[in-house]
Amino acid sequence: MEVQVFAGSVLDAPADAIVNAANTELRHGGGVAAAIARAAGPEMEAASRAVGSCPLGGAVVTTAGRLSFRCVLHVPTIDYRAGGRRATAAQLRAGVAAALRLARARGCTAVALPILGSGVAGVPAEEACRRIAEGLEVARAAGDGPDLVLVCAFSEADQLAAAAVFGTRGGSPLA
Repeated sequence: MEVQVFAGSVLDAPADAIVNAANTELRHGGGVAAAIARAAGPEMEAASRAVGSCPLGGAVVTTAGRLSFRCVLHVPTIDYRAGGRRATAAQLRAGVAAALRLARARGCTAVALPILGSGVAGVPAEEACRRIAEGLEVARAAGDGPDLVLVCAFSEADQLAAAAVFGTRGGSPLA
């Protein structure tokens, strides 16, 4: 599995599937989740309601609606039913690995993911990148995941954090 840092929105990444920084209720009201939901349209919202929920440490898949991706992989980073409890490092690691396993099962060869947990959940970007890197290693060790993972860094600060953790390996757009 090759990992690259992509400077830009997850919505603009050249991938088969994207990861959404969700909440456990799969309600897409803020941050990257809201941006993905607006772009995907009502089909993804309806699919999320049909799934219902996903625990911290898990991942679920829905249609991508109007987006050109095969699917959206939802990884919860916060649980509002539990007073806004944020995913632990172990839960984020498990969620990333679960999302990559789902992507592989659906034949996706490239997955784009935002810096999960660094938005509404409030985890510092570099710490969130380290958690993602650990999840990628879990997936790699299990032989799960796509050929390419694009870690999408939207802001300049996120790009610096991602570069510090992932470097500029694999022909990254930051190189």
